[in-house]
Amino acid sequence: MDKGTRASDSELVERCIEKDLTAWAQLIKKYSRLIYVSIVNRLKAHGISLSHHDIEDIRQNLLAGLWEGDKLQGVRNRASIAYWLAIVSGNEAMEYAGSRRLYGAGQPASAIEKMEQDELAEIVPSLAQKPSDALIKDELSNRIEEAFETLPDKERLIIKLNLLYDKKYHEIADMLGMPPGTISSYIKRAKEKLRSELKDLS
Repeated sequence: MDKGTRASDSELVERCIEKDLTAWAQLIKKYSRLIYVSIVNRLKAHGISLSHHDIEDIRQNLLAGLWEGDKLQGVRNRASIAYWLAIVSGNEAMEYAGSRRLYGAGQPASAIEKMEQDELAEIVPSLAQKPSDALIKDELSNRIEEAFETLPDKERLIIKLNLLYDKKYHEIADMLGMPPGTISSYIKRAKEKLRSELKDLS
């Protein structure tokens, strides 16, 4: 099932690069919610709240830029277009915020601050409670972020949506156009890898 999704995404991107309007409509329909959520999450991480109208402006500017600037040609792993779109959407949001002089008002929340206590304890069992010392918290957050970076693109996107942005399995499934069971498998596998990567903290 997942191999079929990867193959169809690669094909979809290729058709978009060839300016196939039907393919563009399919891409937008499939990933519109992911783009929207990625914009909101990136802004929220920096303490920025914008109206629905502003977020739609960012989304439309992003899509127009992808079309007019032929930016999809630069995507190396076209099967992981979802992860690429999530990153690009977040970057577009910060550029917009910067142009409106909204950026810098707040510091981005750390990985530890974003995660619920039970989620944190699940990947680092020794953390019965979140540390209060700022330096320790920063160090642990950096370790967790580094552990996330060891995961494959799609796995990393899915587990971050779940752990850092509190998205439920069915919400992630809707955003990525994947079955909830597949999302569950990705999350289970990612958590096992994170526990292994962070075992020295336990």
